[in-house]
Amino acid sequence: MTGRGLAPLAAALVALASTSSLARAQSTPAPPAQGSATDARALAEMLFFTARGLMEAGRYPEACAKLTESYRLDPAAGTLLNLAVCNEKVGKIASAWGEFRDSLAEAKRMNRPDRVELASARIKVIEPELPFLAIGVPPPVRAIRGLEITRNGIPIQSAAWDTELPVDPGSVEVVEKAPGYKPRTLHVTVTNRQHAKLDAIPLELAPVERPPVSFWTGKRTAGALLLIAGAGAAVGGSIFGITAENDKKNSDASCPSYLGLRCTQAGLDDMSSARTAAWISDVAFGLAAVGVGLGAYFFFTGGGQERAATASAGATGWHWLVSGGPRGAEGLLRHSF
Repeated sequence: MTGRGLAPLAAALVALASTSSLARAQSTPAPPAQGSATDARALAEMLFFTARGLMEAGRYPEACAKLTESYRLDPAAGTLLNLAVCNEKVGKIASAWGEFRDSLAEAKRMNRPDRVELASARIKVIEPELPFLAIGVPPPVRAIRGLEITRNGIPIQSAAWDTELPVDPGSVEVVEKAPGYKPRTLHVTVTNRQHAKLDAIPLELAPVERPPVSFWTGKRTAGALLLIAGAGAAVGGSIFGITAENDKKNSDASCPSYLGLRCTQAGLDDMSSARTAAWISDVAFGLAAVGVGLGAYFFFTGGGQERAATASAGATGWHWLVSGGPRGAEGLLRHSF
Protein backbone atom coordinates (compact mmCIF):
# COMPACT_ATOMS: atom_id res chain seq x y z
CA MET A 1 0.00 0.00 0.00
CA THR A 2 1.53 3.32 -1.05
CA GLY A 3 0.86 6.89 -0.10
CA ARG A 4 0.12 7.59 -3.78
CA GLY A 5 -2.70 5.07 -3.80
CA LEU A 6 -4.13 6.27 -0.49
CA ALA A 7 -3.98 10.01 -1.06
CA PRO A 8 -6.85 10.24 -3.58
CA LEU A 9 -9.18 8.26 -1.34
CA ALA A 10 -8.17 10.28 1.71
CA ALA A 11 -8.91 13.45 -0.18
CA ALA A 12 -12.18 11.98 -1.36
CA LEU A 13 -13.19 11.16 2.19
CA VAL A 14 -12.36 14.64 3.43
CA ALA A 15 -14.28 16.09 0.53
CA LEU A 16 -17.18 13.79 1.31
CA ALA A 17 -17.22 14.93 4.91
CA SER A 18 -17.08 18.55 3.73
CA THR A 19 -20.21 18.34 1.59
CA SER A 20 -22.37 19.16 4.56
CA SER A 21 -21.88 20.99 7.81
CA LEU A 22 -23.85 18.14 9.32
CA ALA A 23 -21.26 15.49 8.37
CA ARG A 24 -20.77 14.52 12.01
CA ALA A 25 -24.16 15.45 13.37
CA GLN A 26 -26.00 13.14 10.97
CA SER A 27 -24.16 10.12 12.30
CA THR A 28 -25.69 9.92 15.75
CA PRO A 29 -28.71 11.44 17.47
CA ALA A 30 -27.93 14.64 19.31
CA PRO A 31 -27.79 14.20 23.08
CA PRO A 32 -30.01 16.28 25.34
CA ALA A 33 -28.92 19.93 25.30
CA GLN A 34 -28.02 20.10 28.93
CA GLY A 35 -25.08 19.78 31.27
CA SER A 36 -21.81 18.09 30.44
CA ALA A 37 -23.26 16.18 27.43
CA THR A 38 -23.60 19.45 25.52
CA ASP A 39 -20.08 20.51 26.49
CA ALA A 40 -18.64 17.18 25.38
CA ARG A 41 -20.41 17.34 22.03
CA ALA A 42 -19.24 20.90 21.41
CA LEU A 43 -15.66 19.93 22.24
CA ALA A 44 -15.92 16.88 19.97
CA GLU A 45 -17.11 19.11 17.10
CA MET A 46 -14.19 21.48 17.57
CA LEU A 47 -11.66 18.65 17.70
CA PHE A 48 -13.19 17.05 14.59
CA PHE A 49 -12.98 20.13 12.40
CA THR A 50 -9.50 20.96 13.71
CA ALA A 51 -8.38 17.44 12.84
CA ARG A 52 -9.79 17.75 9.32
CA GLY A 53 -7.72 20.86 8.81
CA LEU A 54 -4.62 19.03 10.01
CA MET A 55 -5.32 16.15 7.64
CA GLU A 56 -5.60 18.53 4.70
CA ALA A 57 -2.22 19.96 5.76
CA GLY A 58 -0.71 16.47 5.89
CA ARG A 59 -0.21 16.56 9.69
CA TYR A 60 -1.71 13.13 10.24
CA PRO A 61 -0.25 12.14 13.65
CA GLU A 62 -1.71 15.28 15.24
CA ALA A 63 -4.99 14.79 13.42
CA CYS A 64 -5.31 11.18 14.58
CA ALA A 65 -4.89 12.18 18.22
CA LYS A 66 -7.63 14.81 17.95
CA LEU A 67 -9.97 12.48 16.08
CA THR A 68 -9.47 9.79 18.71
CA GLU A 69 -10.44 12.20 21.46
CA SER A 70 -13.36 13.56 19.44
CA TYR A 71 -14.70 10.04 18.92
CA ARG A 72 -14.30 9.26 22.62
CA LEU A 73 -16.36 12.31 23.53
CA ASP A 74 -19.00 11.73 20.85
CA PRO A 75 -18.85 8.43 18.86
CA ALA A 76 -20.02 9.79 15.51
CA ALA A 77 -19.79 7.71 12.33
CA GLY A 78 -18.23 10.56 10.36
CA THR A 79 -15.49 10.90 12.96
CA LEU A 80 -14.81 7.16 12.84
CA LEU A 81 -14.45 7.17 9.07
CA ASN A 82 -12.00 10.06 9.20
CA LEU A 83 -10.08 8.33 11.99
CA ALA A 84 -9.78 5.19 9.88
CA VAL A 85 -8.25 7.16 7.00
CA CYS A 86 -5.92 8.97 9.40
CA ASN A 87 -4.68 5.76 11.03
CA GLU A 88 -4.08 4.21 7.62
CA LYS A 89 -1.99 7.22 6.65
CA VAL A 90 0.26 6.82 9.73
CA GLY A 91 0.66 3.07 9.16
CA LYS A 92 -1.72 1.73 11.79
CA ILE A 93 -3.44 -0.47 9.26
CA ALA A 94 -4.93 -2.96 11.74
CA SER A 95 -6.60 -0.12 13.63
CA ALA A 96 -7.75 1.41 10.35
CA TRP A 97 -9.08 -1.95 9.12
CA GLY A 98 -11.24 -2.35 12.23
CA GLU A 99 -12.47 1.22 12.01
CA PHE A 100 -13.33 0.88 8.31
CA ARG A 101 -15.31 -2.28 9.08
CA ASP A 102 -17.26 -0.50 11.81
CA SER A 103 -17.80 2.46 9.48
CA LEU A 104 -19.06 0.12 6.76
CA ALA A 105 -21.65 -1.40 9.08
CA GLU A 106 -22.76 2.05 10.24
CA ALA A 107 -22.95 3.38 6.68
CA LYS A 108 -25.19 0.47 5.65
CA ARG A 109 -27.42 1.10 8.64
CA MET A 110 -27.69 4.80 7.73
CA ASN A 111 -28.17 4.04 4.02
CA ARG A 112 -25.09 6.02 2.98
CA PRO A 113 -23.86 4.36 -0.26
CA ASP A 114 -21.05 6.91 -0.64
CA ARG A 115 -19.53 5.89 2.68
CA VAL A 116 -20.20 2.22 1.96
CA GLU A 117 -18.18 2.53 -1.24
CA LEU A 118 -15.25 4.29 0.45
CA ALA A 119 -15.08 1.91 3.42
CA SER A 120 -15.39 -1.19 1.21
CA ALA A 121 -12.62 0.02 -1.10
CA ARG A 122 -10.21 0.64 1.77
CA ILE A 123 -10.97 -2.71 3.42
CA LYS A 124 -10.10 -4.52 0.17
CA VAL A 125 -6.79 -2.67 -0.03
CA ILE A 126 -5.83 -3.11 3.63
CA GLU A 127 -6.72 -6.77 4.25
CA PRO A 128 -3.91 -8.31 2.17
CA GLU A 129 -1.37 -6.14 4.03
CA LEU A 130 -2.51 -6.96 7.56
CA PRO A 131 0.08 -8.44 9.96
CA PHE A 132 -1.09 -10.96 12.56
CA LEU A 133 0.23 -11.89 15.99
CA ALA A 134 -0.70 -14.91 18.08
CA ILE A 135 0.17 -14.83 21.78
CA GLY A 136 0.82 -18.40 22.85
CA VAL A 137 0.09 -19.21 26.48
CA PRO A 138 1.49 -22.63 27.55
CA PRO A 139 -0.37 -24.64 30.22
CA PRO A 140 2.07 -23.76 33.04
CA VAL A 141 1.42 -20.09 32.38
CA ARG A 142 -2.34 -20.57 32.01
CA ALA A 143 -2.36 -22.20 35.45
CA ILE A 144 -1.34 -18.94 37.13
CA ARG A 145 -4.38 -17.63 38.94
CA GLY A 146 -5.42 -14.12 37.93
CA LEU A 147 -3.16 -14.00 34.87
CA GLU A 148 -3.66 -10.93 32.68
CA ILE A 149 -2.09 -10.32 29.28
CA THR A 150 -2.13 -6.99 27.48
CA ARG A 151 -0.97 -6.11 23.97
CA ASN A 152 0.08 -2.50 23.56
CA GLY A 153 -1.97 -1.72 26.67
CA ILE A 154 -5.12 -3.50 25.45
CA PRO A 155 -6.25 -6.55 27.51
CA ILE A 156 -6.28 -9.83 25.59
CA GLN A 157 -8.91 -12.16 27.05
CA SER A 158 -8.14 -15.84 27.53
CA ALA A 159 -10.46 -16.79 24.68
CA ALA A 160 -8.14 -14.91 22.31
CA TRP A 161 -4.93 -16.58 23.51
CA ASP A 162 -3.17 -18.77 20.93
CA THR A 163 -5.20 -17.05 18.20
CA GLU A 164 -3.88 -14.95 15.34
CA LEU A 165 -5.19 -11.40 15.69
CA PRO A 166 -4.54 -8.38 13.45
CA VAL A 167 -2.00 -5.97 14.89
CA ASP A 168 -0.52 -2.67 13.78
CA PRO A 169 2.93 -3.18 12.24
CA GLY A 170 5.98 -2.17 14.25
CA SER A 171 7.05 -2.88 17.82
CA VAL A 172 4.44 -4.70 19.91
CA GLU A 173 4.62 -4.74 23.70
CA VAL A 174 3.08 -7.71 25.52
CA VAL A 175 2.79 -7.53 29.31
CA GLU A 176 2.04 -10.50 31.58
CA LYS A 177 0.98 -9.89 35.17
CA ALA A 178 -0.76 -11.71 38.01
CA PRO A 179 -1.27 -11.10 41.74
CA GLY A 180 1.78 -12.25 43.70
CA TYR A 181 4.06 -12.43 40.66
CA LYS A 182 6.60 -10.13 39.07
CA PRO A 183 5.19 -8.62 35.85
CA ARG A 184 7.04 -9.47 32.67
CA THR A 185 7.25 -7.39 29.49
CA LEU A 186 7.96 -8.94 26.08
CA HIS A 187 8.56 -7.22 22.77
CA VAL A 188 8.21 -8.38 19.20
CA THR A 189 8.41 -6.51 15.89
CA VAL A 190 5.95 -7.38 13.13
CA THR A 191 5.79 -6.23 9.52
CA ASN A 192 3.05 -6.11 6.90
CA ARG A 193 1.69 -9.53 5.86
CA GLN A 194 3.66 -11.28 8.60
CA HIS A 195 2.10 -14.02 10.74
CA ALA A 196 4.07 -13.86 13.99
CA LYS A 197 3.78 -15.73 17.26
CA LEU A 198 5.01 -14.81 20.73
CA ASP A 199 4.92 -17.32 23.58
CA ALA A 200 4.27 -16.14 27.12
CA ILE A 201 6.93 -17.00 29.70
CA PRO A 202 6.26 -18.35 33.22
CA LEU A 203 6.25 -15.58 35.79
CA GLU A 204 8.46 -15.41 38.87
CA LEU A 205 6.95 -15.17 42.32
CA ALA A 206 7.30 -11.67 43.73
CA PRO A 207 8.90 -11.18 47.16
CA VAL A 208 6.47 -10.04 49.82
CA GLU A 209 7.40 -6.71 51.33
CA ARG A 210 6.77 -6.88 55.06
CA PRO A 211 6.47 -3.56 56.88
CA PRO A 212 9.33 -2.97 59.36
CA VAL A 213 8.51 -3.89 62.94
CA SER A 214 8.10 -0.76 65.04
CA PHE A 215 10.47 -0.29 67.98
CA TRP A 216 7.51 0.44 70.21
CA THR A 217 5.78 -2.91 70.05
CA GLY A 218 2.84 -3.65 72.30
CA LYS A 219 4.93 -5.65 74.75
CA ARG A 220 7.70 -3.06 74.86
CA THR A 221 5.17 -0.27 75.43
CA ALA A 222 3.66 -2.19 78.33
CA GLY A 223 7.13 -2.67 79.76
CA ALA A 224 7.85 1.06 79.57
CA LEU A 225 4.57 1.85 81.34
CA LEU A 226 5.40 -0.64 84.08
CA LEU A 227 8.86 0.91 84.49
CA ILE A 228 7.30 4.36 84.84
CA ALA A 229 4.74 3.05 87.31
CA GLY A 230 7.48 1.29 89.29
CA ALA A 231 9.58 4.44 89.39
CA GLY A 232 6.54 6.41 90.55
CA ALA A 233 5.87 3.86 93.29
CA ALA A 234 9.50 4.09 94.43
CA VAL A 235 9.26 7.88 94.64
CA GLY A 236 6.02 7.58 96.59
CA GLY A 237 7.58 5.01 98.90
CA SER A 238 10.50 7.33 99.56
CA ILE A 239 8.19 10.23 100.37
CA PHE A 240 6.11 8.19 102.80
CA GLY A 241 9.27 6.76 104.32
CA ILE A 242 10.58 10.26 105.03
CA THR A 243 7.16 11.22 106.40
CA ALA A 244 7.17 8.17 108.72
CA GLU A 245 10.66 9.07 109.98
CA ASN A 246 9.64 12.67 110.73
CA ASP A 247 6.44 11.58 112.50
CA LYS A 248 8.43 9.13 114.63
CA LYS A 249 10.84 11.87 115.67
CA ASN A 250 7.94 14.13 116.62
CA SER A 251 6.35 11.28 118.59
CA ASP A 252 9.59 10.56 120.46
CA ALA A 253 9.87 14.21 121.39
CA SER A 254 6.36 14.15 122.85
CA CYS A 255 6.87 10.87 124.73
CA PRO A 256 10.11 11.04 126.81
CA SER A 257 9.88 7.48 128.09
CA TYR A 258 13.16 7.85 129.98
CA LEU A 259 11.39 10.24 132.39
CA GLY A 260 8.45 7.93 132.88
CA LEU A 261 6.00 10.53 131.71
CA ARG A 262 2.88 9.69 129.73
CA CYS A 263 2.66 10.64 126.02
CA THR A 264 0.66 13.64 125.02
CA GLN A 265 -2.18 13.33 122.51
CA ALA A 266 0.02 14.95 119.86
CA GLY A 267 2.66 12.31 120.46
CA LEU A 268 0.16 9.50 120.11
CA ASP A 269 -1.14 11.03 116.86
CA ASP A 270 2.38 11.34 115.48
CA MET A 271 3.08 7.72 116.36
CA SER A 272 -0.08 6.55 114.53
CA SER A 273 0.83 8.64 111.48
CA ALA A 274 4.33 7.25 111.49
CA ARG A 275 3.06 3.67 111.51
CA THR A 276 0.60 4.38 108.63
CA ALA A 277 3.23 6.15 106.54
CA ALA A 278 5.73 3.36 107.15
CA TRP A 279 3.18 0.74 106.01
CA ILE A 280 2.39 2.72 102.84
CA SER A 281 6.10 3.14 102.17
CA ASP A 282 6.69 -0.60 102.45
CA VAL A 283 3.79 -1.39 100.09
CA ALA A 284 4.98 1.24 97.59
CA PHE A 285 8.52 -0.12 97.52
CA GLY A 286 7.13 -3.63 97.01
CA LEU A 287 5.04 -2.46 94.05
CA ALA A 288 8.03 -0.55 92.70
CA ALA A 289 10.15 -3.69 92.78
CA VAL A 290 7.49 -5.69 90.95
CA GLY A 291 6.83 -2.91 88.38
CA VAL A 292 10.51 -2.35 87.62
CA GLY A 293 11.20 -6.06 87.35
CA LEU A 294 8.30 -6.85 85.04
CA GLY A 295 8.77 -3.61 83.09
CA ALA A 296 12.42 -4.35 82.41
CA TYR A 297 11.57 -7.89 81.28
CA PHE A 298 8.83 -6.78 78.90
CA PHE A 299 10.85 -3.84 77.57
CA PHE A 300 14.00 -5.81 76.74
CA THR A 301 12.27 -8.93 75.40
CA GLY A 302 9.20 -7.46 73.66
CA GLY A 303 10.81 -6.35 70.41
CA GLY A 304 12.92 -9.44 69.85
CA GLN A 305 10.02 -11.85 70.37
CA GLU A 306 7.71 -10.02 67.95
CA ARG A 307 10.42 -9.85 65.26
CA ALA A 308 10.99 -13.57 65.66
CA ALA A 309 7.26 -14.23 65.40
CA THR A 310 7.06 -12.12 62.25
CA ALA A 311 9.96 -13.96 60.66
CA SER A 312 8.44 -17.30 61.62
CA ALA A 313 5.11 -16.34 60.08
CA GLY A 314 6.85 -15.19 56.92
CA ALA A 315 8.79 -18.45 56.68
CA THR A 316 5.55 -20.41 56.28
CA GLY A 317 4.21 -18.16 53.51
CA TRP A 318 4.10 -19.00 49.81
CA HIS A 319 6.53 -16.21 48.97
CA TRP A 320 9.50 -18.26 50.14
CA LEU A 321 9.04 -20.74 47.29
CA VAL A 322 11.75 -20.55 44.68
CA SER A 323 10.67 -23.39 42.40
CA GLY A 324 8.00 -25.96 41.84
CA GLY A 325 5.77 -24.16 39.33
CA PRO A 326 2.54 -22.26 39.74
CA ARG A 327 0.43 -25.21 40.86
CA GLY A 328 2.81 -26.01 43.69
CA ALA A 329 2.82 -22.40 44.81
CA GLU A 330 -0.96 -22.27 44.91
CA GLY A 331 -1.16 -25.45 46.95
CA LEU A 332 1.14 -23.95 49.59
CA LEU A 333 -0.94 -20.81 49.69
CA ARG A 334 -4.03 -22.77 50.57
CA HIS A 335 -2.15 -24.66 53.26
CA SER A 336 -0.66 -21.49 54.81
CA PHE A 337 -3.92 -19.65 55.15
